[in-house]
Amino acid sequence: MKITVLSGNSSAQNLKSILDEKCRSDQVVVLEQAGNKLNIDAYDVTQADLLILDCPDIQQLDWSAVEMFNLRHPQSTTVLICRGDLEQVLVQAMRVGVRDILSGSEVQDRLPEVIERARIRLAASAGNRSLGKILIFIPCKGGSGTSFIASNLAYVLGEVHHKRVLLVDLDLQFGDASFYITDIDNGRSLGDVVRKTDLDGQMLESACIQVGKNTWLLRAPHNPEQSVGITPDQVDNILTIASRHFDFICVDLERTLDPLSLRAMDRSDLIFPIMQTVLPYVRGAQRLQRTFRALHYPVSKIRLIANRQGKSDDLALPKIEEALQTKFYMQLPNDFPNASASINSGKPLYDISPEGPLTNALIQWADQLLGVSKSKLNSTTSSVWQRISTIFK
Repeated sequence: MKITVLSGNSSAQNLKSILDEKCRSDQVVVLEQAGNKLNIDAYDVTQADLLILDCPDIQQLDWSAVEMFNLRHPQSTTVLICRGDLEQVLVQAMRVGVRDILSGSEVQDRLPEVIERARIRLAASAGNRSLGKILIFIPCKGGSGTSFIASNLAYVLGEVHHKRVLLVDLDLQFGDASFYITDIDNGRSLGDVVRKTDLDGQMLESACIQVGKNTWLLRAPHNPEQSVGITPDQVDNILTIASRHFDFICVDLERTLDPLSLRAMDRSDLIFPIMQTVLPYVRGAQRLQRTFRALHYPVSKIRLIANRQGKSDDLALPKIEEALQTKFYMQLPNDFPNASASINSGKPLYDISPEGPLTNALIQWADQLLGVSKSKLNSTTSSVWQRISTIFK
C-alpha cells in the first residue's frame, strides 16, 4: 500500500519513524511543507492509497482540496491528524470524505489500526478481487526436482487453468527456475526491483519475463553479489504487491532456511516440501517438520509431495507416511524422458508432452488447488461437445 504523509508540523520525522516501524511492507513518503497551511495541490499525491494530513493549524487546511482528492480517488483513504479540538472539525471532515481523525496524542496507539482499516478497504475496492495465493516450494534435500516442479506447476496454472500466475525464484545463490520454462532473458531480476520504493503491480509485472499468456517469471539475481543486502521486509513487500496483482504466486525456495525464506513461508498460504522416496529425503523431511513445528505452522498448511515415483529403489509409501506421521498430498510419477527433453530445450513440460504422465499429475494438482474435480471437467467438456453437435446437425 502507498502511504503519503503531508505534514506542516515539526513532528513529521517522528511520524515517519512510527510508519517505518509499523508499515515495513508499505511504501511510505513523507512530504514536509513549511508554514502552517497544508496545500495538497502543491504535491503529487494522486498515487496515495492512504493520505495522512498532519495539520498543525486546522484553520489553514484547504477543505475543498481535500474534498476534491476524495472525489477523484474514492478507493483511497484520507486521515487527518489534528492538533486542536477534534469536536470543532469533526462534521466538516466527514463532509469532505475524511475517514478518520486523530489527535496528536493518539497517533502512536491508534494509527496502526487506522492503517489496517485502509488496507482492508483498498483490497475490497479492487473489484472485490481476493488476494492471490502464495505457494511455497522447498526441497527436503538437494536434487529433489523442486525448481522443475514449481516452474511447471506455475505454467499449468497459468496456461491450462487461465489464472494469472507469477513464479518467483527466491534461490538467491543458484536460482535456476527460469531455465526450465524459458530461454528468454530480459536482463532484469529480483535484485532490480526489490529496492524500489515506488514499486507497484504494473512495475513488478514489467520487470518479469512473460513466459505464457498468463504466466510471468521474476528471476533470481543474475549473480550472488546482487543478492547482498536484500532484506526480509523487501521480500515481504514483493509478495504483498504480487498478491494483489496475480491469482497465484509460486515461490521456489532454496534448501537453506534463512530470514528471507522464513519470511516467505510466514506469508504463504501453502508450503509444499518436495522429496523423493529414498532414505536421505526422509531424514530431510523430518528436519523440515521439526522446523515447521518450531514455527507453529498449522499442519493444514504443509502439503508433502512425493516426486519421481516408480523407481526400483523407492521405499514403500506407507512406511514413509508412518515415519513422518503425515500423508502425501500428491505423488508425481517418474517421467524421465519427457522431463529431460523439457529441461534440455528450456521449454515447459506441458509444451513438450501435454498428455504425459507427469503433465497429467501436475494438471490434477492444479485442479485440487482450484477445487475443480476431474469429473466436473469431463462433464463440462462433454456438454460443450453436445452443443457443438446440435449446432451442426
